[in-house]
Amino acid sequence: MSKRICSLLLAVMLLLSSGNTVLACDEDQINTYVPQILFGDSAFSKASNEKVKMLLDALYLNSMQSDGQGKDKIEYLKRKKVRGIGSLSDLDIKHKELMKCSHNTWEYEYAGAEKQQNNRKEVLQNTVNKVFDFGFFNNLFGCKKGKCNSFAALLYYLHILSDYLADEPDETRTVVNDKEVPSYVGIASVPIRANKPSFTKNQRNIRESFYKPSQLDAQNRSGAAFANVGKDTLEMVGDRENMVSIKPSGWNQNKYNGLVTSQPPYIFNRCHLIAHQLGGKEEERNLITGTRYLNEAMIPYENKIKDYVTKTGNHVLYRVTPIFERDNKLASGVQLEAYSIEDSGKGVSFNVYCYNVQPGVDINYMNGNNEKADDILTKKNTIPFAVKNPTDNSPDLIYEMNKHLKILFDDQKNKNMYNSMMNDITTIANEARAIEKPEEVAKDYIELRRCEYKYLEVLTNYVPLLLEKEKFFRSTFK
Repeated sequence: MSKRICSLLLAVMLLLSSGNTVLACDEDQINTYVPQILFGDSAFSKASNEKVKMLLDALYLNSMQSDGQGKDKIEYLKRKKVRGIGSLSDLDIKHKELMKCSHNTWEYEYAGAEKQQNNRKEVLQNTVNKVFDFGFFNNLFGCKKGKCNSFAALLYYLHILSDYLADEPDETRTVVNDKEVPSYVGIASVPIRANKPSFTKNQRNIRESFYKPSQLDAQNRSGAAFANVGKDTLEMVGDRENMVSIKPSGWNQNKYNGLVTSQPPYIFNRCHLIAHQLGGKEEERNLITGTRYLNEAMIPYENKIKDYVTKTGNHVLYRVTPIFERDNKLASGVQLEAYSIEDSGKGVSFNVYCYNVQPGVDINYMNGNNEKADDILTKKNTIPFAVKNPTDNSPDLIYEMNKHLKILFDDQKNKNMYNSMMNDITTIANEARAIEKPEEVAKDYIELRRCEYKYLEVLTNYVPLLLEKEKFFRSTFK
């Protein structure tokens, strides 16, 4: 949790958001994730460090610069006396070349911009060498090998990992009942208040079934919907009514082939607060604009209630509260609370938050506008996150990262912490490389995003601790 808080605070201090569009090579996104992986819980305290700025500026020039942008970063690195920094024209490439030039292996040579690519690589290597002291030999003979080169490669691959995630880390944070809900990290729902619902004592003693949606607010948004689901409720459930004419707040529909599991692959559903199978009605008060991903995240909880009531005949209090930030038309997510009455919560009891997200799609919660966020997905000649049998000739990002982690932590590679990290990485790699079901493209995509977030978590847990044990890093960031 604390790392996610640091991520948000770091983003606020380092960055000024340029809008809601999240594209590959998004500087805001990368400048949040990369320090988080390098410093963990200390990321916030390093936000204003000039050496961190040097590394991030060099990473920008190496991996994100195009179309004449970045002159200020060139000048800053020159003032910091980084050697070998030429003019912007020595680095400049066209934006259409960016993916091929900066989303392949560290050693890849892009035919068409070989000179610029080599210069960009040297900017990052030379800046890393300036920031850290790798010893006499490295300082004398250059920085194209050893730990200096591998640290530069680490930054480069972390930039690609940040782009894979295709999500602004602070966009999905929220607060529910005065408790922080962390940013979305590939998991559809998270518990709130130790998973304990907040029904009152009187509410927990109700034995009669009911269904009570809230009135729409002044902005035509649905509020909390409350129900007590009993066997009589289930027996009265009939056919769904037509909802086509209902357009809940934030309704801006689009299709995303390969990203959304439904067919047609519409991003938004008319999402019931109280599910139809639990007695909820097809009325505007009981519907919100929810992603397909959100709708599917709610189903297991709804099924749990229905199965319990069917089996026992008992009642379950159920409340669904859409969470709107400020005046946003689209809910950030929904809070689900349930409590089985007759057995005092022994059968059903939960308090969870489900994210209103769609992996690979950028959503503007102010109005529901949305667009594809993952520019890497359909691009050729870019390094994939995972392939079934990676080799030097056909690598994936995990394979390449492992090579440089081994060099970077050469002195620690036989110690417990390094081995624990590699074991965790191997587990994730095996899981990601096993995902291949041509008939389930969208499900595979979502599963792969989940693996990428798990990989991010492993790196964030281990890399800062391992770097602290490296003399070059410890002496620079005391």
